[in-house]
Amino acid sequence: MSTPAKIALALLLALMATFTIGVLSGKIWWFSEDPPLMVIPDMDDQFRLKPQGEARFFADNRAQRDPVEGTLPRQGKTYPFGMGDVDSAEKYFAAGNPLPKTEYVLARGQNRFNTFCSPCHNYTGTGDGLVQQKGFGNQVTMNLLREEARAYSDAKIFHVISAGQNIMPAYADRISETDRWAIVHYIRELQQKANGGMVPPTSNGTVSSTQSTTVSKRMQ
Repeated sequence: MSTPAKIALALLLALMATFTIGVLSGKIWWFSEDPPLMVIPDMDDQFRLKPQGEARFFADNRAQRDPVEGTLPRQGKTYPFGMGDVDSAEKYFAAGNPLPKTEYVLARGQNRFNTFCSPCHNYTGTGDGLVQQKGFGNQVTMNLLREEARAYSDAKIFHVISAGQNIMPAYADRISETDRWAIVHYIRELQQKANGGMVPPTSNGTVSSTQSTTVSKRMQ
């Protein structure tokens, strides 16, 4: 074989090798929508379900599963009241918010409020969060700063967070009891600022920075 032929053959083999490696690595696969051939399967190629997606494995075709009935997370508690048991909840929590209104508690309440509540109620509590802007819910009833909401007792706000109200789901199984009371304090703070600094008549607790360290350890 002549030298030019050897060079041509070498170039052809190199081109074929490059093309093959490109196909196997997924760099070249414009002619197919199938994933590239993997010699050793990796974590990208595994069975997984997307939240709120479809899963034909289950009879209801829902990927998102409800917790097994009667089970609780570690250190979790079952909330004893249903959505409509407002009167019972207010009697049960008649003593009001058990947490002192410290700087730490307010910061914790703000953190949990911004995480779980702001999508609907907005960061300001005005009820015009992203979910409401998309057409879900009534801004008037979702406005935590309105006069009616300011008149809620701490127990009622805690109950609504725990058991839900209207289209709002229950959060007792998602937010700890301590954090729910911290959110109540933060909602009161938003209401107070929106009301020119006037404390809502049903709110209890005063700022006490000396108790901040103790409460901080308790809430961790």
